[in-house]
Amino acid sequence: MYSRILVPVDLDHADKLTKALDLAGQTAKQSTAEVIYVDVVDAVPTMSARTDGERMADRLKAFASEQAKRHGINATGQIALRSDLHLNVGSDIVQTANEAECDLIIMASHVPGFKDHIFSSNAGYVASHAPMSVYVVR
Repeated sequence: MYSRILVPVDLDHADKLTKALDLAGQTAKQSTAEVIYVDVVDAVPTMSARTDGERMADRLKAFASEQAKRHGINATGQIALRSDLHLNVGSDIVQTANEAECDLIIMASHVPGFKDHIFSSNAGYVASHAPMSVYVVR
């Protein structure tokens, strides 16, 4: 049914992604689809010879490998550099899904709080703007 599934992750909060990660693993296994885990990072220069993006890429590669073994699927990790610090990262998620030719995005959401009534949520943005199917897991 699906061939490529994008799963946005924030590795600093991976413990809150369990439902979405399990759903992505199950869906990928049933469809023999590839899962692409993406983490959107700020493109900020650092004093280090290694950028934050490179460090995150190593962490994401290990995370994707762990998820692949856990669910018995093909998985990769991809870092997306945040295009504009003033915009919602949802636009970077949609752009990455388009570039990777994904046909499904599975992403976690949280219970809306006060600030979500003022600012748009990442999941809301992705669900409204992505040209492919989006499954938001709360």
